[in-house]
Amino acid sequence: MAQRTLTLDHVWLFAGVAFIALRVLLTPIQPHDFWWHMATGRIIVETGAIPTVDSFSFTQAGEPFYNQSWLAQVLMYLLFSLGGAPLLIVVQALMLAAAYGLLLQLSLRRSGALRLSVGVLLLGTLPASFDNWLIRPQSYAIPLFIIYLYVLTAWRDPRGQRGSGLWPPLLLLPLLGSLWVNLHGSFVLGGALIALTFVGELLRRWFSPPDPSPRPPLWHLIPIGSLTGMSWLINPTGWQVLGYVRDLLSSSQVTQLVTEWAPPTIRTANGALFFLFLIAGIVILSYARKRPDPVDMLIAGALLWLALGAGRNNIWFVAAATPLFTRQLALWRAGDRRVRPAFQGLPLLNGVLIGLIGLLLLLTLPWIKPAFGLPPEVGSLIAVETPVAAVEALQADAERPQRLFHAMSMGSYLIWAAPEQPVWADPRIELYPFEQWRDYQQLSAGMQVEALLTAYEIDGLLLSNEQQAALVAWASARPEQWELRYEDAFTSYFVARSPLSLYAPGPPIRPLGSGPVVAGRLLQRRCEPLAHGYQ
Repeated sequence: MAQRTLTLDHVWLFAGVAFIALRVLLTPIQPHDFWWHMATGRIIVETGAIPTVDSFSFTQAGEPFYNQSWLAQVLMYLLFSLGGAPLLIVVQALMLAAAYGLLLQLSLRRSGALRLSVGVLLLGTLPASFDNWLIRPQSYAIPLFIIYLYVLTAWRDPRGQRGSGLWPPLLLLPLLGSLWVNLHGSFVLGGALIALTFVGELLRRWFSPPDPSPRPPLWHLIPIGSLTGMSWLINPTGWQVLGYVRDLLSSSQVTQLVTEWAPPTIRTANGALFFLFLIAGIVILSYARKRPDPVDMLIAGALLWLALGAGRNNIWFVAAATPLFTRQLALWRAGDRRVRPAFQGLPLLNGVLIGLIGLLLLLTLPWIKPAFGLPPEVGSLIAVETPVAAVEALQADAERPQRLFHAMSMGSYLIWAAPEQPVWADPRIELYPFEQWRDYQQLSAGMQVEALLTAYEIDGLLLSNEQQAALVAWASARPEQWELRYEDAFTSYFVARSPLSLYAPGPPIRPLGSGPVVAGRLLQRRCEPLAHGYQ
């Protein structure tokens, strides 16, 4: 009987999954999307109903709002209720470690090269993806996308076929589709993966040279694709969910103003990492010993088109391209007969290495990490720019403003921590008219300040010292009109001293919701852009 020992391959496998979890554990909860999703989850749990109109703002109160990600919001709120931010972060780490562990298994299945698969995952996939690992509904869709990718790839593998009947694991896809459609708007990608696999296999049969290996019956994907499409109807509004996706993708507020919906650029760190991953992949495909699988190329090409259109979509392309690039990279060594068996190290030393990595994970758990005095950027569980103390000061203010203007991300936290305080706007980008966001950018940049504050009847300011520095400076220079009641390194809170009618008349401005639409990116050259991301 063979003796079971810890090998160096075990260390590589554990490290691959552990460092994914470690990256999540070291990332504080960001303020943009998280808090308003939490507040909505709280409403759903307490009332038993999904909100259909806005009840958070004073600028769009009562306006219809389609809340598609209700199930993710409920899950986030229940986890927070059970264990606070630490439990949410740990669940996020476990979920993404399992998802990318499955992607690692897929890369290994496609390439047969364990250490190479781990290396590509940690040096390529991780840095090109982790910007999209924030705690928000999208992150709950990532494991489902990878499961779809794994099942469809395994179905195409002749080694996995059993008879001519419908392959049972395919039935998992419509089941997951009914879950995905209630978690995040990316559920349409599941159907896209099925359709792309069908088209790719069809083109392979038509145009590729005869293949002696058995191919899976194409008819399998017809009922599975149909059932998956029908599973999307298992949501509170039926077919309306498809209209939501269409409207979101065509919303000028989202596509023109949100940085994550803009095409990736090398001027940002995340964009540079994405293009480095893409360039490395092109080199790998160009010099591989064999032509890449046409179905893999079709899927990766379609997702690349999405990624080049919006930076938030790079996570789907990177996941699909990882096993493709790993397989082609492994072919570089396929013809080298001098390759020796991999050195497996000493069992005791391998156990020590696994123990050290495990200890590192233990020390970064959110119940333990704060005790080490790490820099706030990584040591805190909640991002340091979250206005916790500022909102407490606002709530304690006996003369609290009724119509507060604030940084957009602070609107998200206000919705959660001070639900009695109506917000001016928040990260539900498509709810607010384009013109309102234009006013937001102008105010944040210190443009037409008196006219805009008068138009919206603003009597309080809760501002980001970094993103709205011009407006902070404007208010600070007018102590006779604006009283500074709270200030820290990130936030300034002002309250109006005098009636707004005492302002000097400003240039006329158009009413909210009217006037010509100006391209958002032209404003971004002069004003602070909007949210890092949405959902």
